[in-house]
Parts: sequence; structure tokens; C-alpha cells
Amino acid sequence: MPNRMDSMLSQGMGVVKGVKARLSGLVGVFKTLAEQHGEVTALLESAKASDDKFTQLWPTIRRELISHEKAEMREVYPVLRAREATRPLADHHDAEASELEQLITSIDELAVGAPARREMYQRLIDTVLHHAREEESDIFPKAQDAIGKDQAEALDARFLAAKQQIAVAM
Repeated sequence: MPNRMDSMLSQGMGVVKGVKARLSGLVGVFKTLAEQHGEVTALLESAKASDDKFTQLWPTIRRELISHEKAEMREVYPVLRAREATRPLADHHDAEASELEQLITSIDELAVGAPARREMYQRLIDTVLHHAREEESDIFPKAQDAIGKDQAEALDARFLAAKQQIAVAM
């Protein structure tokens, strides 16, 4: 579980990402997703500090990443898959989400102090950063253009509810 400083840094990074998303025109679920990218990125970076910090933060990071991806796949990407113009974006996302889940599983199986775990963890960070950057700069703007701001706003509550339900079940 994050300590107070980690929580504040995570929330702060989420606010920054949310403002940046809003300034680039993203609203609703796409703004929320960008905020969550910022929050988990801060936690990922904090967990690199030491094995103790990793042990403290990993359960939260793991829950946040998995619930975020599964909720996206449940609520957001089916809407994009239903449109011919955005179907390739959904397919691309699904492939990256699968890679992310495989990395998480691999990290779970490795000892905390093992060099292989550190390497796998850095690969996870790189994958998450690439995924977030790609979604925020390419996928989200195209998706919002395709579905409209009203549907992006409506999807926000559905996504958040799904994410909460998935996180609680973990």
C-alpha cells in the first residue's frame, strides 16, 4: 500500500496528466484514463527505489494496472470495436493489454531481489509508458472523434464502475 507521500505523488501526476489531456481536448473517459496513466506511472517509478519499496507498492500497482486494462476492455474498447474506423485501434490495444498481463504474471513469479525481476519490472515500466503515450497521443483523440464527446462522457461512469468492481474482486 502506498504511503502518504507516494499517494500524493501519484495523485499529483494524475492531475497533471488530466490537465494535459483536457488541454488537448480529451474529455470523459479519455481524460480519466490519462489521469490513471499518470497515477500508475508515478507508483511504478517510486517502486524502483528499493526492493522494500517494490514490495510495499507492487500489490497496488498490480491491482491498478489489471483493473484499468480489464475495465477498458470491458467498457471502452467494445465501443471502438463496433466502429469500422476504430476497430484497428481496439485490436492493437488488446494485443498490448495481453503483453502487459503476461509481464505482470512473470513479475509475480520472480523473487523480489532477483536481477531477472528487476529487468522484467523495467520492461513493464517501458511497456506501460509506451502504451500510455500511444493511447493519449493517438488512440484517444481518434476514438473521441469517432464516438463524440457525449459518448466519451457517458463511458466515464461505466468505466469507473467496472474498474472498481474488478479491483474489489481481486
